[in-house]
Formats: sequence, structure tokens, C-alpha cells
Amino acid sequence: MLKTVEKDENYLVLEASDMITKDDIVGVIPTIEDIIKKYEKVKNLIVLKNVKGYTFEGFLADFNFYLNHKDNFEYVAMVGDETYKKEMENIIEELMPEKGKFFETSELEKAKEWLKAA
Repeated sequence: MLKTVEKDENYLVLEASDMITKDDIVGVIPTIEDIIKKYEKVKNLIVLKNVKGYTFEGFLADFNFYLNHKDNFEYVAMVGDETYKKEMENIIEELMPEKGKFFETSELEKAKEWLKAA
């Protein structure tokens, strides 16, 4: 599941949990595209809660959207527990080395501050 938790101008908080499907990705795309249309750049915070992974179609939808809009993501912060840390840091390093950062669950407020200040 992927849902919008907070939206303020070009700042967007999404919460990911369980299995992420194509419908989940398609469901948040209009919100992201609206931000891009109005502000060109998105500051995205993704909170990971018991994520089990993606369906294959969900992964393709997410990856294709990212490839088409990677220049529109100004900064991305990911928040989760220790089990996500290494994998998320690897993804950030490969896809957005200077625009992304991982924070522990206990650092949620710090992640919000970092993203808003960036």
C-alpha cells in the first residue's frame, strides 16, 4: 500500500506499507504530477512501515515513473527501521546520490526538517 499522508506546496509525504502494487503507484501519480505542474520540483518523504516489497507490475510502474520524472525530484528522504537501511542507502546512492538520504524511524522529525530546509 502507498498513500499520501501530507502535502504542502512541493513537499509530499507518502507512507508505504505491506505489498506495493501498480494500483498504489498509479494512485499517487496524479498528486505528484500536480506538484510538478505547479512547482516543477518535488521534495518527497517516504515513510516505510512493514513494507514487504513490490509486485512486479508495481515495481515497473514506479521505476518507469521515476525514469520519466527523475529531474523533478529535488530531494527524497526515506524513513524506516534498521531492516531497510542498507537497501535504501544503496538505492539512494545509485539513483539520486546527492539528492537523497535515509533516516531511522526515530528520526522522522529530523527527516522532515532536512527535506524542508533542502
